[in-house]
Amino acid sequence: MRNRFLRGCGEDVKRLVSFAEAAGWVVAQTRNLHLMFSKEGRRAVFFSGTPGDRRAWLNARSQLIQADKLAS
Repeated sequence: MRNRFLRGCGEDVKRLVSFAEAAGWVVAQTRNLHLMFSKEGRRAVFFSGTPGDRRAWLNARSQLIQADKLAS
């Protein structure tokens, strides 16, 4: 499911959201235009909606994977 708030985001952010949704994460936008990834039994992971670092989306992906490992 494509979210409305992804309209102005870059391709890296869209790939991150697709990865997260495929892994069962729910993605929502905060009031400060950040993205919040939540999943039952895991800690929430926050990510900037407009990352300035080219590795930011890879770091966020790593945080999602790490949160899944810690919950197991």
